[in-house]
Amino acid sequence: MTTADSPTRIRDFGTVGTVIMAVLCVAAGGGLGYFVYQDGLAGLRNTYTNPLQLLETGSHYLATMVIGLLLVGLTTALAIVNRIWSMDRMILFTTGMLLVADVIPGLSTLLGMLLLGKLFGNILKKGDAHWPLSPTGIAVLLILIAYSTTFLNVESPVSSLANFLPRIPYIVLALFLPIAVNTTRKLEMLVDYFILAALLSLGVELIQGVASAATGQIITFAGEGFETFEAPWGATARLTGLMTHPNRYSNVASTVGIIVLWFALQPKELITRQRRIAMWVIFVLLVIGVLFSWSRSGWMSFGLAAMMVPFFRWPHLSPIFLGVGGFLLFVGLSTGFLEMVYEYVRNLSRSSADFRWHIDQIGLQAFFEHPTIGIGVEGTKDYFNAYELQVHNAPIQVLADLGMVGVVAFGTLLLTVFSTLLRVVTSPLANPRLRSLAMALGISTIVTFVQGFVEVFLWLKFLWTFIAILGCIYVAFLEDSKGDSKEEPALSPRI
Repeated sequence: MTTADSPTRIRDFGTVGTVIMAVLCVAAGGGLGYFVYQDGLAGLRNTYTNPLQLLETGSHYLATMVIGLLLVGLTTALAIVNRIWSMDRMILFTTGMLLVADVIPGLSTLLGMLLLGKLFGNILKKGDAHWPLSPTGIAVLLILIAYSTTFLNVESPVSSLANFLPRIPYIVLALFLPIAVNTTRKLEMLVDYFILAALLSLGVELIQGVASAATGQIITFAGEGFETFEAPWGATARLTGLMTHPNRYSNVASTVGIIVLWFALQPKELITRQRRIAMWVIFVLLVIGVLFSWSRSGWMSFGLAAMMVPFFRWPHLSPIFLGVGGFLLFVGLSTGFLEMVYEYVRNLSRSSADFRWHIDQIGLQAFFEHPTIGIGVEGTKDYFNAYELQVHNAPIQVLADLGMVGVVAFGTLLLTVFSTLLRVVTSPLANPRLRSLAMALGISTIVTFVQGFVEVFLWLKFLWTFIAILGCIYVAFLEDSKGDSKEEPALSPRI
């Protein structure tokens, strides 16, 4: 019996909540029962109906037993890790790895399971769940609606559906990540895990470089045609870390590099001396890593973003920066030095740059002929395209693939992200640490924004994971403004 003074809390989900839970349980039970029923029938059919029958011909419910054992094993492993570590740590580390490691399969699915597990765990423990939603999540839903117009452009939607379904887990991350990342402290720890994951990827890059030099063969995760480029001195390996493409690796490493540079330049009251030294060391290592990706767009975006950091860190010195920068620009142009550097970098792989212009023209032609909903995601690969490649320019890719519907959806997303960041940065009520995080992450978006004009980044995991993190900044700001968020103990030592 529970009295008014009893410490036991009555779990009342309300009428609507109870009905929803009942419907979900019935649906889950019915689906599970149907699967077991079909699995039982499979044992009565021929050997090749169920691939698992190859292991033991004629066995009934073999898939049920195997999947059941896998679920039990996974649940046990997660329970042990949760006992040793914590659900929050697992979520933060998985998010950090999802940003930098697209060669590891299933990370977005695992992260989704962890987030839902945390949500349902809170419901079972507390009788309710704290699930703050960010405006960014709403904008992402508009993106999914725009994406769905692709099915109106294809005769057979099977292949389009096969591309769409695997992308949903990391695209909708903006809706679910605030379940676990909704305070300034958790955002700080997430950035630390992000930096740690980037260092792991940098270590893999080092191994790739050493192994390639020792064996005389190119050893990276890049696909054929992207693992090397023809430099004036011969074929050169393009290292990728834990990414499948050197340009993506350079984007991720540059993004982390800008965040680390911002932290290294923080006022002394916001950072310890030991951490500042660590940030400078990590920054130098990431610069080297970006250099050996041999991504010219990565070099350009990293350099531009790095030059912007002082303007935001010391805005009162902006006139001096502009004066010095203008003088150096004048000297470089008048002496021909900048032109020489440009010609040298362009000639490292001139053909790679030339074909992009042709594909961009194909994308624009597709938009002019189908301005409303475009020709569908990845439609330009087959749209009178001899290269059979996607448009290497994010704005043109939106125009060609999704038309004006996509422009509205992505325009809403950009306005939402940057308006919420601006509110956090300019609000006198914002936590100084959260304001610093917002500045660091906001400036680092310059890397992807610039590189997005010459590369294909629109539907990649790290982009949507990063967008979800940007949305969490505003959620943390709202939670702090309520005055009821308590300072949490560190879940891991700061780097």
